[in-house]
Amino acid sequence: MTKITPDSSRLVVLSVDGMRPDFYRRAEEFGLKIPNIFSLVESGASADAVESIYPSTTYPAHATLVTGVPPRAHGIYSHLASLDPTEKARPWHWFAQAIRVPTLWSAAHATGRKTAAISWPVSVGAPIEYNIPEIWDPTVADPHQDFRTVARYSTRGLFEAVARQLGSLLPKATKGRRGPSARASPDRLRGEAALYLCKQYQPDLLLVHFVGYDQQAHRHGPLSCEALSALEQADAEIGRLRDAIAGSEAVTIVVLSDHGFVPVEKEVAPLVSLAEQGLFDTDKNGKPEVGRLGAVHGGGSFAVYWLEEPTKHELHSLDRALRWLTETGAIAEVVDRKQLEALQSDPDAEFILDASPGFYFSDRFEGPVIRETQKDRGTHGHLPTRAGLEASFVAAGPGIAPGKRLGHITLTQVARTLVRQLGLSLDTLATEAEPVDLG
Repeated sequence: MTKITPDSSRLVVLSVDGMRPDFYRRAEEFGLKIPNIFSLVESGASADAVESIYPSTTYPAHATLVTGVPPRAHGIYSHLASLDPTEKARPWHWFAQAIRVPTLWSAAHATGRKTAAISWPVSVGAPIEYNIPEIWDPTVADPHQDFRTVARYSTRGLFEAVARQLGSLLPKATKGRRGPSARASPDRLRGEAALYLCKQYQPDLLLVHFVGYDQQAHRHGPLSCEALSALEQADAEIGRLRDAIAGSEAVTIVVLSDHGFVPVEKEVAPLVSLAEQGLFDTDKNGKPEVGRLGAVHGGGSFAVYWLEEPTKHELHSLDRALRWLTETGAIAEVVDRKQLEALQSDPDAEFILDASPGFYFSDRFEGPVIRETQKDRGTHGHLPTRAGLEASFVAAGPGIAPGKRLGHITLTQVARTLVRQLGLSLDTLATEAEPVDLG
């Protein structure tokens, strides 16, 4: 077995947002061509399933991946940084300073390791030497075309250097600023940027976030041709990165995900019911305005907050709205404060609604409470025990047994596993979760 030492070990972590483990366990069943991921499964260790966190959404889960602790400990409870559902352009949790505990990148940085990241969630301002984070102007129609904002928050000069390298993949008008659509998919752009960092800087730790599958699975469904094609595109990028570091000593490649995906047919708008009960103020045009009640929709989950101490009347109004919503059959479970504490989830939520199979939540205030979906065909965000929401984990490299099946693991175990593979002390993270034995 190859010994991992701080001087020799390097780590490449590739997150394929939303990828389910059954895709690499039963690729032929889905007609999937993912030879690069499958090669890593054969040459390394892989999980049958990874239990995510609650809510099972991208930003809290990615914070857990680099800290090893659940949302209640790291402080990223949802993707949105605003609890005001009437806000037209809600900011997301882009900034790393919101993470309350040590991270994989801070542990690497503290030991003098060279770090790099492409579009990793909650990484703006992180101590990452070469960083092009995931961030955009929330007022734009397509975040993937907002190059100006991401350039502003990247390591100085790095985005411009990468844009020059991308060449024809980006129209001239988009290099460093907002402009016409890119000529390549978001995953191709991210893959090319990662290749540039690998070749130019040879980072000891590289984190990359691929989003194509998640994007298409939301829009068309988790098993749609569009979503599976996007997964194959991510696999191609993984293969190109693997080829680029082939021959390098002591490099571990990890392909993982944050959550899985389930199909949906109906959309539920709890805000319609809450507004009907008078739980939101209105402006002079009759449009909803935030009062004492806040809310965050997360696909399969919907969190409700008291922003100020409620009156008895407001408590009764919320109870009536909740009772009506549960009677529709769209709510599988009302996750109360006691359950949220047990799940190590959001301490500020009054409760979180968990959607029934086939339903997902939206943030609209108008129209019927329940209607046929007009936008999404797939979602996530429910309790992580929901079938189909399992995340993935595949690792190949020094000291990792080829073809090893890891069975069922948890998302909180990943960070310490990565720290150990990087050759760092397990005590550099706040988590007490046991690392996964890859050997």
